[in-house]
Amino acid sequence: MKKYIFIILIVLVVFHSNTIFAENIVNIDSVIKEQESSFGIKDFLKSAEKYNLGENTKDLNISEMYNSAVSGNIDNKRLLNSFIKISGIQFKECIIIFINILIIVLIHSILKSVVDGLDNNGQVSNIVYYVQYILIITIIMSSFSNLISDINETIKNLADFANTLIPLLISLLIFTGNLATSSMVQPILLLLIEIITEFIKIVILPIISIITVFIILSKISDKVQINKISSFMKSSVVWTLGIVLTFFIGFLSLEGTLTASVDGITAKTTKAAVSSLIPVVGKILGDGVDSILGCAVVLKNAVGVIGVIIIIGICINPIIKVAFFSIMYSLLSAIIEPISDKKISNLLQEMSSVFKLLFGVLCTVATLLIIGITIVIKISNSGMMYR
Repeated sequence: MKKYIFIILIVLVVFHSNTIFAENIVNIDSVIKEQESSFGIKDFLKSAEKYNLGENTKDLNISEMYNSAVSGNIDNKRLLNSFIKISGIQFKECIIIFINILIIVLIHSILKSVVDGLDNNGQVSNIVYYVQYILIITIIMSSFSNLISDINETIKNLADFANTLIPLLISLLIFTGNLATSSMVQPILLLLIEIITEFIKIVILPIISIITVFIILSKISDKVQINKISSFMKSSVVWTLGIVLTFFIGFLSLEGTLTASVDGITAKTTKAAVSSLIPVVGKILGDGVDSILGCAVVLKNAVGVIGVIIIIGICINPIIKVAFFSIMYSLLSAIIEPISDKKISNLLQEMSSVFKLLFGVLCTVATLLIIGITIVIKISNSGMMYR
């Protein structure tokens, strides 16, 4: 049944496109322009512009990048320059926090050395420690809460963009004759992305927030011992992210591989039927079909590349920020260890591990989407190879 549907589809497309000439020549540029209009690619690019790629990436025009992707020539230097600009801004923000915490620790160290010589009971020394601890925690929690809010917004934007991008890719997938693949991949892909992103927002991020609270409480006093609980929760988050990523990649790859071969063989059989059964113009029609489907594959690949760039653009700011915070807290913990209280040094080291978890969460969501898009592109390309 699918073979006959595909025969009707390609015949209608070829005659509607007016791209088959007596000389068996296909005007590639006109076919691509017509397909762009038919699939609403320009509308997709316009809607994608609302996902701000960052204040320092205004020179990156999505439409220009798409045209470059269609021609197979993307300006990687411009992308690299934008990445460097974003990294510079995030580094400045982190270095300010780094200096503030370091100054607080140095002042505490000086006060502690003075107070220890005057205070026999140690009460004043404890008060100075708690003042230092409260100031450091205030700085940490301020940046942490802002970052959690940014990550929630980023995950939401990634899921929304996926719901816009994937239907377009699936439409192009159907056009290239991958009927079995599109009927299987689209619902599975969208469902998995929606479930995983909601699970991360509702379960994983709150768990990481609880871990942070436990770390802060455990460093207030030696009498509070909840390090084992926070360690268990951190390892649980790591294992959960790993299992989710493995399941997503494995399941989608298996489905795509099985259906791609079916679609490729079906399309090959269909082309042979068209070439042999239609008198006079059958061979011309069959070759024209290949050219038109090849144009659709080019468009799909270009849209997929732009989709990956936009996904990276959506999450690049929080990813860089989280990475810098993790490095900063780890470095700060090592620097202040000789002059600070052991609990403060351990606190900063533990916070570094929390930011590593957030880094893993962001990378997991971005990787899921990028791999999903890559698999969709690879599926149809594999189908063309079967032909």
